[in-house]
Amino acid sequence: MKKPPYKVLKKKEKREVSIPEKIDTPQAEQLVSDIYFVLHFLEKHRKKILSALIIILLFGGVYAGYSFYSKGIELKAAEITDKGLYYLDKGDKKKAIEYFKEAVRKYGSAPSGKLSKFLLGKLTKSKQDFKDLTNVKSFLLSPPSKTSLSAILIDEKKLNEAKGILGGVKRDEWTHPEAIYDKLIISLMENKKGDARMYLETIKGNYSNLPISQLAERLMK
Repeated sequence: MKKPPYKVLKKKEKREVSIPEKIDTPQAEQLVSDIYFVLHFLEKHRKKILSALIIILLFGGVYAGYSFYSKGIELKAAEITDKGLYYLDKGDKKKAIEYFKEAVRKYGSAPSGKLSKFLLGKLTKSKQDFKDLTNVKSFLLSPPSKTSLSAILIDEKKLNEAKGILGGVKRDEWTHPEAIYDKLIISLMENKKGDARMYLETIKGNYSNLPISQLAERLMK
């Protein structure tokens, strides 16, 4: 009779299980506490946070859309204004005026639309165009609109109105020398030579390197 086969018993390998050390430092306890606090806060205010994110994304989208829209409007206005400048350079004043009017009519709020209005005022001597531009926030267009308007008023002998416009030209505006020169002209027209000499000295003292200084001296001779 055969003996049953012997069972080979294998010793089970002992696996070392790494047990994390107890979190017993104040810093660790504080970290765990902070994590639970944040998770609890997010869960409690989940709806409010989602609403805030939606509002932020909405406003961001509106701003991006407005920026894109504004750039598109300016490109269209610039294209029409460029056509007007092209014909003006060619000597076709009538055609240039047509394009400037179109730019103002369609895109008057765009920077190039405002430039078209200024050029239109220069070509047609339109006081209203210059009046509209005197208060716009534009370093390039507002100052010359004031002096251009005053020049028309001086030609029309409306000296008090011209002086009112020139009084609004600030010293830091780049057309300030021209404004002083116009005041000198008005003083001569009113036969106020003392005031005219005062304006001449102002021009010579502050703007002696500009051609307008020589023009002022010629007027006083």
